[in-house]
Amino acid sequence: MIDVIDKLKNNIQAGNDWVYCLMDSIGEWSATEEIYRGKTFTYFIAGEAFDWQLLAQRLCASVNGLIPKDEKEDLLILGVLPKRFESNSIANLIKSRAGHAKYRGFLNYYYGVTVEDALQSAVEQEINKRNISLSAKYITNDRDQAFMKIYGHSIEELLNMYKLTTGTKYKKGLSLMQHREFTYWLFKFRVNNSDKAKVASDTNKGLNYLDTINTMGVTSSVNSVA
Repeated sequence: MIDVIDKLKNNIQAGNDWVYCLMDSIGEWSATEEIYRGKTFTYFIAGEAFDWQLLAQRLCASVNGLIPKDEKEDLLILGVLPKRFESNSIANLIKSRAGHAKYRGFLNYYYGVTVEDALQSAVEQEINKRNISLSAKYITNDRDQAFMKIYGHSIEELLNMYKLTTGTKYKKGLSLMQHREFTYWLFKFRVNNSDKAKVASDTNKGLNYLDTINTMGVTSSVNSVA
């Protein structure tokens, strides 16, 4: 994919807006996985969920120094576009510049990783408040209880199921990339093993949690799929 990187570099150096150049490069990038600097980078989780931020980080690292540091960090860390794109969103840019296949992958990642993470946090907070009110805060595991409520199994049980069904191997804990893959696996597990009403209710809970934290802090364009 050296040609894509060279084109990205040349387009930015020619004075074109780096955000559009980056999105065009994301659209042209064809590898779903690669080994980069000794590490495996999986851009499409389970071949379905497009981790656009990981690919964007990879591309930005290849043109280091050509992109304003503050704008790059806002995009890669917060998912926030420069102010000149106030009427746009990451989703719209991916759809218009990278194509429908990657846009579908973006939606899969959004609901399967971003919203699923938010759902876990929302339920964990609910359980934490309940445990505090019952004076059980220090004798219970809020996160494990949250997983039991959402998925019907403990974290350890789900991790063992995940390893068995995917062949994933790890020693102590999950890397960030493995965490994203596990989260997407949990999303699919929830959808396949819950009735439609619970799936919809839990998904809405995750979406509402995202709305709440965005209202309290920085409104991220990653969390906007409109």
